[in-house]
Amino acid sequence: MTRPIVPVEWRGDAIDILDQRALPFEERHLSCRTVDEVCDAIRTLAVRGAPLLRIVAAYAIALEAVSWNGDEGVADRLRLAGDALRATRPTAVNIAWAVDRMLKVAEAE
Repeated sequence: MTRPIVPVEWRGDAIDILDQRALPFEERHLSCRTVDEVCDAIRTLAVRGAPLLRIVAAYAIALEAVSWNGDEGVADRLRLAGDALRATRPTAVNIAWAVDRMLKVAEAE
């Protein structure tokens, strides 16, 4: 039995993303530890497909939140991360939706 291909997975301090640029000949993964790395993966089309873009964008906001070590300013950091994610593909409504949803949840906390 073959193992399923997992397109994205949270791995503690990183987001493991299936690099779709290598498919179908190779299964390669990217380990993104920063929002900038996630933005690069989205911008360079390592991540494709509306549902996956939504998940990866939400994970990127969560990654920024858990990696923040300051007591204050996390809301500003999350908004900046959201702006960077939206800019990767301005017409991808799923990215904007996920960012808006994650910021709304963060603001409620």
